[in-house]
Amino acid sequence: MKKESCKISDIRSQRLSYPFYFISDAHLSTVSDKEQNERLGAILALLEEVRTSKGTLFILGDFFDFWFSKGKYIPPNLEAVIDLLSRLVDEGNEIHYIAGNHDYWVNGFIKDKIGFKFYPQALSFSFDNKRFFLHHGDSISYQGKIYPLARKVMRSFWAIGLLKLLPIRFTYYLGEKVSRYNRKHDGILAASEEDILSMKNYLWEKTKQGFDIALAGHVHLPLKESKGNKEIAILGDWIHHRTYGYMDEKGFKLLGMDI
Repeated sequence: MKKESCKISDIRSQRLSYPFYFISDAHLSTVSDKEQNERLGAILALLEEVRTSKGTLFILGDFFDFWFSKGKYIPPNLEAVIDLLSRLVDEGNEIHYIAGNHDYWVNGFIKDKIGFKFYPQALSFSFDNKRFFLHHGDSISYQGKIYPLARKVMRSFWAIGLLKLLPIRFTYYLGEKVSRYNRKHDGILAASEEDILSMKNYLWEKTKQGFDIALAGHVHLPLKESKGNKEIAILGDWIHHRTYGYMDEKGFKLLGMDI
């Protein structure tokens, strides 16, 4: 298992309420095509369910395929999802957003407009006598030896400053061009067995540190395991699986097309 050190943010909220919805790797894009529009429609339907249930939404990164806050710019085809997220918060639903490797830069105008809570690395909280650990997982399971360095560079003050010098539409064009997730939907390589095992081992290690439920995303594979009263899960994605975590008084489960 790859070693990882991250800052864990802890939340203490009086407004957390069941049901909990956990989503990762939706990779919503500024590109508009048939597959992307269907994916966006499915996400909007889930968000509407969160709204009507009066539940709590946890986004474990890569909700957007690329996001960069500059001024008040919102990509036109993502306005509907931004408006619905804002409505959730306005009506009392909490949204807790953990940065992914594709949408690390959501902490800006869009955060203030929607009103979600933002966490740059990992998140923990206690609720209903259970201790939760949430993480996107890109610093745990990744392909290529240069990724840890690239991750630090792209999150640096200098990289953000450079991107802000570029015209915003060109920045989005560049971000979408670099991403593989919305160029060839059927050509995305599955996570390696090593990556999946690294993630599983990492999450189980968190349960040994006192967490009852440990969740992550990033490797795009829906997976849930239990040992006694401890549970781990990888949430899957919305490109191929359209899976998400759901928890209420009866317990945690994965839901979606492939479950």
